[in-house]
Amino acid sequence: MDLRRMLPLPKRYDAAIDLFTRSCAGYCVATFILGIGDRHNSNIMVKDDGQLFHIDFGHFLDHKKKKFGYKRERVPFVLTQDFLIVISKGVQECTKTKEFERFQEVCYKAYLTIRQHANLLINLFSMMLGSGLPELQSFDDVAYLRKTLALDKTEQEALEYFTKQMNEAHHGGWTTKMDWIFHTIRHMPLSEASHD
Repeated sequence: MDLRRMLPLPKRYDAAIDLFTRSCAGYCVATFILGIGDRHNSNIMVKDDGQLFHIDFGHFLDHKKKKFGYKRERVPFVLTQDFLIVISKGVQECTKTKEFERFQEVCYKAYLTIRQHANLLINLFSMMLGSGLPELQSFDDVAYLRKTLALDKTEQEALEYFTKQMNEAHHGGWTTKMDWIFHTIRHMPLSEASHD
């Protein structure tokens, strides 16, 4: 999706980039904390106004799909170079831009805000233990939230932990792209595959 071509007016383009940045930050923090899995190019959507959102929440609390006994998704959350180029308005060296710094700040603020309300989140998930959700069967599943929110650490240590996860997500983006390629090939109609 080329937002600049879809939104040629500078104000609309800037508004779309801003919405993409904020929604991508929310997406990154939420999918990390909740351990959302099955994050591939068919489950990550972008609306015409720039809002990024995720569909299909069948895998969470780190219950991710496996292939040959290994988790397919090897990064803590999806943060591809393509996302960062959009956030940085097309700049290839996106991590050196003020837009990237703003994105990081939004992520950090969201992470720490949710962490401040960890007890509420954990209590809500604990109350759902008897709901029959296959991903939420025991307190061990709920303990995943304690891990991602780094509740055994100080706020500064927790922020450093999340920053490390963000770096891992960005630098491991090539593994995400590989997963997406295999997902696309696997779900390609046979008629398309046979013409290539």
